[in-house]
Amino acid sequence: MYKLAKENKLLLLICLFTSLIFVYPLFSKTLIPGHDTYFHLCRIEALKNAYQHGDFLPKLYYYQNFNFGYATPLFYSDLFLIVPAIIRLTGTPIVITFKIFLFLCTVFTFMSMYYAVYKINKNRLAAYLSAIIYVFTAYRITDVYVRGAMGEVVAMIFIPLILAEIYSVLYTDNYSSIRLGICFGLLLLSHNITFVFMCVIFGIFIIINCKKILKDKRRIFTIFKAIIIAFGCLAFFIFPMFEQLNSGNYTVNEFVNDFNLSNYTLFFKQLFTLKINFGLAGHEFGESMWMTTNTGLVSLFLPLLMFKGKKKKTSDYTFALICILIGYLSLIACLDIVPWDHLNKIFSFMQFPWRLVIIASSLLSFSSGIALSSVLEGENYKYIYTAFACVTILIGVYQLSVILNQESNIFNNTPYSLIADDEYSGKHGIVTKFNQAELALGDYLPKGTDIDYRNYGDYIKTNNEKSDILDFHRNYNNIEFAIEKSSSNTFYILPLTYYKGYIVQCYDQNGKFEKEIIPYPDQETYLVTFNPGEQMERKKYIIYYKGTKIQFISNGITLLFIIVVFFQEAARKFRKSQNCQLKKEK
Repeated sequence: MYKLAKENKLLLLICLFTSLIFVYPLFSKTLIPGHDTYFHLCRIEALKNAYQHGDFLPKLYYYQNFNFGYATPLFYSDLFLIVPAIIRLTGTPIVITFKIFLFLCTVFTFMSMYYAVYKINKNRLAAYLSAIIYVFTAYRITDVYVRGAMGEVVAMIFIPLILAEIYSVLYTDNYSSIRLGICFGLLLLSHNITFVFMCVIFGIFIIINCKKILKDKRRIFTIFKAIIIAFGCLAFFIFPMFEQLNSGNYTVNEFVNDFNLSNYTLFFKQLFTLKINFGLAGHEFGESMWMTTNTGLVSLFLPLLMFKGKKKKTSDYTFALICILIGYLSLIACLDIVPWDHLNKIFSFMQFPWRLVIIASSLLSFSSGIALSSVLEGENYKYIYTAFACVTILIGVYQLSVILNQESNIFNNTPYSLIADDEYSGKHGIVTKFNQAELALGDYLPKGTDIDYRNYGDYIKTNNEKSDILDFHRNYNNIEFAIEKSSSNTFYILPLTYYKGYIVQCYDQNGKFEKEIIPYPDQETYLVTFNPGEQMERKKYIIYYKGTKIQFISNGITLLFIIVVFFQEAARKFRKSQNCQLKKEK
């Protein structure tokens, strides 16, 4: 490790320097909350709570939304929150934990872009420049500080790695289905919309190189094997998510179906906006509320040098050129000249056309260093690379200075109880019937219910007049109570939001297990409901989230694939080391 650090001392210093500058607004005593910052802070806290209760693969966050529970992990993977959750377990304040997480994301974002460019172009200066441009792209600044869009922030770590693997499998003979599959899998776990975008990008590259691929069956096999590896390793997340979506109708479905994409396009002049604006997603609120969603000026213009330099037939030049063209086309696709109002049914999943800027930012940042190297080849132009890097950082510092002028009542030592209190942390106070800090827009709440979670209370509703509810207890993932008798039409509605996987266990008065009852959602409130059936003696009922068979099987599939992939990669490395040893002996 020491030897590796010594050999890459300059890389580590530049990475650390760049990352520290990017996060310097976080050195203040406050945290400027973005649109979804509270949501992600609450996810970290919920995952920490799960770990404290020995629940290392939570499907629900049981304490969220006034203890009604919320199924974020079933729809939005919390894999990348493991590190901040562990940091939180040490007693580090939640705000400080979040700031550390942002810093780590910035470090890995720099390193991933450096790795991708250097692997493809073999030019360290170009790799340094692309990495610096990528970290300071305006879209990423907006994601981190204005939107608090941690899914996209993490996704931007994996986009360069995927570009490197696409290049390997299509333009070199040194490719790996495992690396390709895992990179795409990690991208899906970070942000599913960006995953779809990158699948389309991969598809474009496959079409462009179809003749080469058809002549080499090994490449075709590698791509299909990568797909199988990705979906096998992701089974624990993909299949339970689709199972849950098919078992109910959630707000996210209504949000997507009723979306008008044309309200969230960009005007041409927005591509050149320099100042970071704490605005909103759409342009219907007026120009003063437009967010800064562009690539930044350096990555917008620097790739154009590729068209000025000497044309080459090298694979890295061709790959970068295609990336530039796709990047610019992605920017054009964001504009209001595209008839997005006629494309709602097809592309409503992406929510905002300007999301394509994440693709443009990644591809153009990647190509910027390579474009400069294409016109400076053959001579020592270290100072020119340095000049472009300094300009990028100076623009970034100017853009970040806006963050320091924002007001916030969230301090480094603000406790979670206040962060999750809409009355304290909410910009407009209490405006929803659910906990907005923890749930954001409540995408994963059942659609069509008008339940007031905030004032509902922690009680069980029933039509049983024959027996009171006795010995009521609520713990991390269960509610238990007892009754003396019930009839065939008796029902109990529990203060738990229904998600498929809840179970009710019945015990007799001696504590002996009798049966399991499958609950169902109440039609009006979509709360967990069950019928105990007719009985004339005391029974105890324990209600908890057990999970489903599909969840259990999916976990098994993922575990199997991970084991197979691990041993396959270990065997490959062993064979490689053996071959190297034989060559040395010869």
